[in-house]
Amino acid sequence: MQSNRQRDTEQPDDQRYIKRRNNTEQKDPILYVAENAQNVSINMNGVTNIVLETLHYMRRNYDNHNLDAVTYNYVRLSTEFHPKVNDPTAADWLFVLNTLNYSLWTPKGQQEWKVDGLTGYLALCAALKRAVDDGLPIWDSAFYKNISINNMKHIFRGDNNTFIPRIFSKLRTLHRVGEVLVDKYKGTFKQCILSCNRNPMILGAILRDHFPSFYDMHTYDDETVPLNNKAWILVTDIWAFFPEEHELAINIEIKKIPTIFVDYRVPQILHHFNALVYSKNLLDKLEKSDKPLVHGSREELEIRCCSLIILKYAHKLMMDKYSDQYTVYLPELELSNFDGMCLFDNFLWDYRQLFDEQLKKNPLFKIDTDQY
Repeated sequence: MQSNRQRDTEQPDDQRYIKRRNNTEQKDPILYVAENAQNVSINMNGVTNIVLETLHYMRRNYDNHNLDAVTYNYVRLSTEFHPKVNDPTAADWLFVLNTLNYSLWTPKGQQEWKVDGLTGYLALCAALKRAVDDGLPIWDSAFYKNISINNMKHIFRGDNNTFIPRIFSKLRTLHRVGEVLVDKYKGTFKQCILSCNRNPMILGAILRDHFPSFYDMHTYDDETVPLNNKAWILVTDIWAFFPEEHELAINIEIKKIPTIFVDYRVPQILHHFNALVYSKNLLDKLEKSDKPLVHGSREELEIRCCSLIILKYAHKLMMDKYSDQYTVYLPELELSNFDGMCLFDNFLWDYRQLFDEQLKKNPLFKIDTDQY
């Protein structure tokens, strides 16, 4: 199989790549960034490959009688390290988990942070579950708004004397969000959810406007780019976690809200499929330098926005081109009735778990930020 590096250095066929337009009146600022990107391109052949792989993933889960689990729920929420739905601390537990789920990559030359052999998001899940099992109320804002660095080191200790990456940043983040909850929401994220009246847009706005680590708006060519990806991923986690009859359930038409959390691992997968293509200068910077990209920079925004557009294109391609012919093989399935974005989210999650070592051959997009 031809390597991604080899493909990236070829002269591209113009028809394979998204054409950039200089229309400054684009209604979608994320699309505007993607179409005017200088460092990143979208390869539609790669997008098609992602769609086909996702359809194969869907077929395998259909054959294994597991289709509902990957089309209506998030696989990442089904681990043994998450709370139970009837746990009264569940909402606040999920809030802390999502709040701290950022910059979990390890700088070159340092030992990778692992908890019971797990890395990244799963290591964070395992550390929080261990703390709860040990009687430490890490879900309680009254506890973590004044948490000490020694408690942080104990709770987020890793295997072989490692600690969670950027531990001092995460300490400050917990202090800040804990103060907001105590001052505005009776000390609990549950109250935030109840105050939104089951409206996901209101909950997303609360997260964006009241919690600095969830604010994710930037400027590109004088265009305001409202990503707010971290806020939406928590909103969709709450939607997926609590059933309709639960007091914390929210009403959401999931297809209208982006559900893919474009962190530093998703672009790595998209680059692996050659859907996300970097310029030579950016590729050299990602591969040869351990210095993270500047948060809010053109390069960062182009990677994130192109990644989101890739997944939107993939969803549209699957629904427009492949739905009819694929339902021939799955006669019981109507693609129009399920959340394709949820399916892509689960495909990317499972693909990363299965092919982690292979994916390491692709450059890692690193940002030192408290947002993702």
